[in-house]
Amino acid sequence: MMKSLVFSVLVLLAFGGCSKKQAPIEPKPTPVHISRAISKDVPYYISTVGHMEAYEVVNLMAQVNGQLMKTYFADGADVKQGQLLYLIDQRSYLADLEKAEGELEQNLANLGYAERTAERNAKLVKDEYISQNDYDNLITNVISGDGAVKQSRAAVDNAKINLGYTTVYAPIDARAGESQVRDGNLILENAETTLVTLNKITPIYSVFYINEKDLPAVQRYQAQSQNLKVLVTVEDVQTPTYEGELTFIDNGIDISTGMIKLKGTHQNESKVLWPNEYVKVKLILDTLENAVVIPFEAVQTSPKGKYLYTVKGNKTVERRDVTVGQMQEDNTIVVTKGLKAGEKVVTVGQLNLYPGAKVSIVQAVEDE
Repeated sequence: MMKSLVFSVLVLLAFGGCSKKQAPIEPKPTPVHISRAISKDVPYYISTVGHMEAYEVVNLMAQVNGQLMKTYFADGADVKQGQLLYLIDQRSYLADLEKAEGELEQNLANLGYAERTAERNAKLVKDEYISQNDYDNLITNVISGDGAVKQSRAAVDNAKINLGYTTVYAPIDARAGESQVRDGNLILENAETTLVTLNKITPIYSVFYINEKDLPAVQRYQAQSQNLKVLVTVEDVQTPTYEGELTFIDNGIDISTGMIKLKGTHQNESKVLWPNEYVKVKLILDTLENAVVIPFEAVQTSPKGKYLYTVKGNKTVERRDVTVGQMQEDNTIVVTKGLKAGEKVVTVGQLNLYPGAKVSIVQAVEDE
């Protein structure tokens, strides 16, 4: 009897304990950073890499032999068109010029004498005081003398040209390289030695290649706007982006690579861009007006495509599939489908989110 009573009490206690239900524990809101989607005009572009190329390159070579007497510029200096750069020993060429001028004077005198003699004998041959044969010889002397004068004048001109080659002037405004010949060295014309290389860098070219599949778009947009912008940046965060214009499209596609060569022209007045320098290139084709732009960090990737989380008014999130466009320089990205300007998107903390999850906003970036 006692055992039955104890069992009944235990059963009642057990049922009594089970009748009390515990309230479910609500998960804590996930801390996130958010940003607002904005609408603004952004460029539509082709991004690639390239290098800078001098606008003009001149390899100066000597055209006469002789000792280099003096160099009139410093290595790496800017030179102006017409500026004297080198002086080669002139003495032998001055002597050649004097000799040629002397021979010219002599031949001019001989020609004058021959002409006067022929003129005096012109009447005598008519009166048969001299034979026609003798007179013909006199005319031949005039013709020969005239030929000798022409040869002498050509020799004088050639001597002046050679003398002129002893002074080497800059043919363009440019930046000089390192002089390859020093004062006192012997210069040989036949050696074809480059004295110095001049690079014109204001303006300067950017050289880059695009895929052949992008060529029709480039041609189409160029026909619409005529002047397509080319933006180049170097590997230095403190160096600004330099703007230029597309000025050259090659007349053929490289069949082995499927790429085509293009050039942009940049004024480069600051002379920061340098020949053969590696650069990042953006060829601006168009401007997308009122595009929806968000921070790049907001976009996530799944096997089904791109998505993001938007924050609703009750501080819960909604997963949104989106279609994105191009990255921009400020680490933002264009959303072409699935999002409107003004909506708030999660930029940090997406890992622990799911549709309908509550969030606590730790940081909010309100873009204008």
